[in-house]
Amino acid sequence: MTTAAVDVRIRRPQQHEALLLELQTESRFPYFRDVLLFAAALGFRNERRVPFTAASGDPIRYDTLTAPMFSEALVNMIAANVVTDDPEVMDASRIEERVKIFEEYANGGLEYLQEQVNFRHQPAALVVDALVTEALSESGAAKPVSVEELLSGASWG
Repeated sequence: MTTAAVDVRIRRPQQHEALLLELQTESRFPYFRDVLLFAAALGFRNERRVPFTAASGDPIRYDTLTAPMFSEALVNMIAANVVTDDPEVMDASRIEERVKIFEEYANGGLEYLQEQVNFRHQPAALVVDALVTEALSESGAAKPVSVEELLSGASWG
Protein backbone atom coordinates (compact mmCIF):
# COMPACT_ATOMS: atom_id res chain seq x y z
CA MET A 1 0.00 0.00 0.00
CA THR A 2 2.14 2.81 -1.25
CA THR A 3 1.12 6.41 -1.67
CA ALA A 4 2.99 7.58 -4.75
CA ALA A 5 0.19 9.95 -5.81
CA VAL A 6 0.13 11.80 -2.49
CA ASP A 7 3.16 13.56 -1.01
CA VAL A 8 2.59 12.76 2.66
CA ARG A 9 5.16 13.98 5.19
CA ILE A 10 5.80 13.08 8.82
CA ARG A 11 6.59 15.93 11.21
CA ARG A 12 8.99 15.92 14.15
CA PRO A 13 7.65 17.52 17.34
CA GLN A 14 9.59 20.68 18.09
CA GLN A 15 9.44 20.25 21.87
CA HIS A 16 11.48 17.03 21.58
CA GLU A 17 14.06 18.17 19.03
CA ALA A 18 16.94 17.97 21.54
CA LEU A 19 15.94 14.43 22.51
CA LEU A 20 15.62 13.45 18.84
CA LEU A 21 19.13 14.74 18.17
CA GLU A 22 20.53 12.95 21.23
CA LEU A 23 18.88 9.69 20.22
CA GLN A 24 20.18 9.95 16.70
CA THR A 25 23.76 10.70 17.72
CA GLU A 26 24.12 8.70 20.95
CA SER A 27 21.83 5.70 20.38
CA ARG A 28 21.82 3.27 17.53
CA PHE A 29 19.27 5.18 15.45
CA PRO A 30 20.94 6.24 12.21
CA TYR A 31 18.02 8.37 10.98
CA PHE A 32 15.25 10.48 12.47
CA ARG A 33 12.75 8.06 10.93
CA ASP A 34 14.18 5.27 13.09
CA VAL A 35 13.79 7.38 16.22
CA LEU A 36 10.18 8.20 15.28
CA LEU A 37 9.36 4.55 14.57
CA PHE A 38 10.73 3.53 17.96
CA ALA A 39 8.97 6.42 19.68
CA ALA A 40 5.62 5.59 18.06
CA ALA A 41 5.87 1.97 19.18
CA LEU A 42 6.84 3.13 22.68
CA GLY A 43 3.99 5.63 22.77
CA PHE A 44 1.49 3.04 21.63
CA ARG A 45 2.76 0.47 24.13
CA ASN A 46 2.37 3.00 26.94
CA GLU A 47 -0.94 4.40 25.64
CA ARG A 48 0.61 7.85 25.14
CA ARG A 49 -1.01 9.72 22.26
CA VAL A 50 -0.08 13.39 22.43
CA PRO A 51 -1.05 15.89 19.71
CA PHE A 52 1.36 18.65 18.73
CA THR A 53 1.27 21.67 16.48
CA ALA A 54 4.84 22.96 16.34
CA ALA A 55 7.13 20.91 14.13
CA SER A 56 10.87 21.22 13.65
CA GLY A 57 13.24 20.46 10.83
CA ASP A 58 12.28 19.16 7.46
CA PRO A 59 9.38 16.73 7.51
CA ILE A 60 10.17 13.17 6.53
CA ARG A 61 8.64 11.80 3.34
CA TYR A 62 6.30 8.87 3.93
CA ASP A 63 8.27 6.78 1.45
CA THR A 64 11.42 7.43 3.48
CA LEU A 65 9.67 6.54 6.75
CA THR A 66 8.38 3.28 5.31
CA ALA A 67 11.64 2.24 3.62
CA PRO A 68 12.32 -0.45 6.23
CA MET A 69 9.89 -3.27 5.45
CA PHE A 70 8.11 -3.31 8.82
CA SER A 71 7.53 0.44 9.01
CA GLU A 72 4.36 0.77 6.96
CA ALA A 73 2.92 -2.19 8.86
CA LEU A 74 3.65 -0.39 12.15
CA VAL A 75 1.93 2.81 10.98
CA ASN A 76 -1.07 0.82 9.77
CA MET A 77 -1.32 -1.42 12.85
CA ILE A 78 -1.31 1.54 15.20
CA ALA A 79 -4.09 3.22 13.20
CA ALA A 80 -6.12 0.01 12.97
CA ASN A 81 -5.89 -0.46 16.74
CA VAL A 82 -6.93 3.12 17.40
CA VAL A 83 -9.77 3.41 14.90
CA THR A 84 -11.29 0.02 15.65
CA ASP A 85 -14.82 0.78 14.47
CA ASP A 86 -13.88 1.94 10.97
CA PRO A 87 -11.95 -0.51 8.77
CA GLU A 88 -11.87 2.09 5.99
CA VAL A 89 -9.13 3.88 7.95
CA MET A 90 -6.84 1.57 5.98
CA ASP A 91 -8.00 3.02 2.66
CA ALA A 92 -5.30 4.77 0.64
CA SER A 93 -7.30 8.00 0.74
CA ARG A 94 -6.93 8.11 4.55
CA ILE A 95 -3.15 7.92 4.72
CA GLU A 96 -2.94 11.41 6.23
CA GLU A 97 -5.17 10.32 9.11
CA ARG A 98 -2.96 7.30 9.79
CA VAL A 99 0.13 9.50 9.66
CA LYS A 100 -1.38 11.96 12.14
CA ILE A 101 -2.13 9.09 14.56
CA PHE A 102 1.45 7.86 14.08
CA GLU A 103 2.87 11.35 14.74
CA GLU A 104 0.84 11.67 17.94
CA TYR A 105 2.00 8.31 19.28
CA ALA A 106 5.59 9.17 18.33
CA ASN A 107 5.22 12.44 20.26
CA GLY A 108 3.76 10.55 23.21
CA GLY A 109 6.63 8.05 23.06
CA LEU A 110 9.18 10.85 23.04
CA GLU A 111 7.41 12.48 25.98
CA TYR A 112 7.47 9.17 27.89
CA LEU A 113 11.13 8.64 27.02
CA GLN A 114 12.04 12.15 28.22
CA GLU A 115 10.22 11.46 31.51
CA GLN A 116 12.22 8.25 31.91
CA VAL A 117 15.48 10.07 31.18
CA ASN A 118 14.60 12.67 33.81
CA PHE A 119 13.45 10.08 36.36
CA ARG A 120 16.34 7.65 35.92
CA HIS A 121 19.02 10.37 35.59
CA GLN A 122 20.62 8.48 32.71
CA PRO A 123 21.46 9.34 29.12
CA ALA A 124 18.71 8.57 26.60
CA ALA A 125 20.74 5.75 25.02
CA LEU A 126 20.88 3.86 28.33
CA VAL A 127 17.18 4.42 28.94
CA VAL A 128 16.35 3.08 25.48
CA ASP A 129 18.46 -0.02 26.17
CA ALA A 130 16.69 -0.54 29.50
CA LEU A 131 13.22 -0.07 27.98
CA VAL A 132 13.95 -2.56 25.20
CA THR A 133 15.32 -5.07 27.70
CA GLU A 134 12.23 -4.65 29.89
CA ALA A 135 9.90 -5.09 26.92
CA LEU A 136 11.68 -8.24 25.79
CA SER A 137 11.66 -9.75 29.26
CA GLU A 138 7.92 -9.05 29.64
CA SER A 139 6.96 -10.26 26.18
CA GLY A 140 6.87 -13.92 27.01
CA ALA A 141 10.05 -14.70 25.12
CA ALA A 142 11.63 -18.10 25.55
CA LYS A 143 12.26 -18.90 29.20
CA PRO A 144 14.63 -21.48 30.62
CA VAL A 145 13.04 -24.78 31.58
CA SER A 146 14.30 -27.76 33.49
CA VAL A 147 15.03 -31.17 31.95
CA GLU A 148 12.05 -32.60 33.87
CA GLU A 149 9.73 -30.03 32.25
CA LEU A 150 11.10 -30.85 28.81
CA LEU A 151 10.66 -34.57 29.28
CA SER A 152 7.28 -34.45 31.06
CA GLY A 153 5.36 -34.73 27.79
CA ALA A 154 7.50 -37.47 26.29
CA SER A 155 6.34 -41.08 26.22
CA TRP A 156 8.94 -43.81 26.13
CA GLY A 157 6.85 -46.80 25.32
